[in-house]
Order: sequence, then C-alpha cells, then structure tokens
Amino acid sequence: MRKLACLALLAAGCAAPAFVGQTGRVTPRKDVRVGLGIGYQLNTSAAAVVEDGRDLARQLESKKTTCPGGGGDCWTLADVQPVARAGMRFALVAPLSVNASVSARYGVADGLDLGLRWGPDNMGIDAGLQLFGPRDPSVEGWAGSLFAGWGKRDLGTLGSVIEGVLKGEASLDDYSLTVVAGRQFREVGHLYVGGRYIYTRWKLLVLPALPIIYDAATTQQRLLGTDASGHLQHVGAVVGGAIGYRRVFLGAELNLVQTFGRAEVLFEEVSLSGFGVMPTVYLTGRF
Repeated sequence: MRKLACLALLAAGCAAPAFVGQTGRVTPRKDVRVGLGIGYQLNTSAAAVVEDGRDLARQLESKKTTCPGGGGDCWTLADVQPVARAGMRFALVAPLSVNASVSARYGVADGLDLGLRWGPDNMGIDAGLQLFGPRDPSVEGWAGSLFAGWGKRDLGTLGSVIEGVLKGEASLDDYSLTVVAGRQFREVGHLYVGGRYIYTRWKLLVLPALPIIYDAATTQQRLLGTDASGHLQHVGAVVGGAIGYRRVFLGAELNLVQTFGRAEVLFEEVSLSGFGVMPTVYLTGRF
C-alpha cells in the first residue's frame, strides 16, 4: 500500500490566487472599506491537464489487476504515473479555478491600512502603505501603494480520479508583494496598473492509499517517490479600472500570472509551470 501525494481531477472548487482589487490608494484614516469580488482563472495548461486526467482515469480503471497473493485490486507504477502527474498539476497550477471573496479594510493611520478577506476555500490578510500621491479621497491625481500579505487556499475534497480510489485535499499558503499605481479622475473614476510577486508553500494529502505493484519490491517501496510539500513562485501584472461616485465603485481588472515550479511525482520530475489569465469584477463601498 502506498499514499499518493496528488489530487483528484476534474472537480470544481479550486481556489485561484487572490485578485488585487486596489486602485493605488489605501483606505483613509479611520475609514472602513468593504468589498465583494470574483475572478475566474484560465491557465495555459488547462486543456492538456483536463484531457489527460479524463482519459487516463478511464484507462487506469481498466488496468487494475489482482494484487500479489490474490487479495484485492492493485495497479502497476507505470499505469499510475500519468494520472498522478496530471493530478499534481491540476492541484497546484489550478488550471481552471475561481477566487470569490468578501473583504474589509480599515485605515489605521494616514497612508496605512489593514485588510482582511474571506471566501470559499480562501482567506487572507494584508497591509497597504501608500508611497506617493494624495491621500484625501476627494483629490484627484496619481497615487501608488505597496501591499504585503498572506493568504491561504484550501482546495478541499475535490472528488475522485476514479470513483472511490483516489481522493485528495491540498492547502497552499501564499506570501505576496504587490505594487499598484493609479490615476483618480475627480471622484468618479480610477485607472491603475501594477505588478506582483507571490511565493506559495504547498502541502498535499491523499486518502486512501493506492496499492501499487513495484518492480523493485520492498527497496523501491521504502523510497518517498512523490513530494508531499514544496513551493511555487508566481510573477504577474494587473491592469484595471473602477467607476462610481465618491464612496461606491464598481471595478474590473485583468490579472496575468506566470507560475514556476517543479515536483517529483512517483519518481518522475513534473513541471508545475503555466501562464494564467484571470478577469475579475468587484464592488467596493467606503464608510
């Protein structure tokens, strides 16, 4: 018996990295800003991962064999590797994913605010420091801010690659730095651009164990063979705008994110890289 560190494929509920939703200005001192937003991410690896997972899962079910000794069902390492590889990529690169959250920010000082966000399978906190520009929300002009934060994405139980055989959970911790600069037009509009860096630590757990027949008997079984934890790096850009009046704004932005990473899956190195596009809409109100 062996536990596979990979996730089930083709299930909803994956959490994408958080969208930015910041115009370049922090929340004014003693003000509260609340928001609601949703973003959908499509990664360049999506088509290949979904197609591979669907086809391979069907093949895997048909390739099960009797375990040595005649008890129960087993699989060979060669048959399991492609499914495990596709599962790892699906779990960590999040080729088809969503990030929906509600948020609240409070201006703790002039040019400094703190934020909290929460949503299905994701949460986070961050601090914003305005680096330049007017801090009075009634004054138009250019402004720029730096945001540093931590977030957690929990992909939850994503179903199964093959019914009742391979089920999984995963958690990812994101540490992010984001710089945003934007132009306010009177009290009715914002345009902004920015860049971001995200460092992700991941852990994977899969239950139950999947019985595999190993070519090298007990020696090979003692090897780990699949990374149970690791890291990813994301570099991205954002462009967006918001329109409203004084305290209430409806915004839209586009996040572009390049992901870099590698992991060992059943004795084979797998690339976890991909390019993601995430359009987002959000609504904010300041009180």
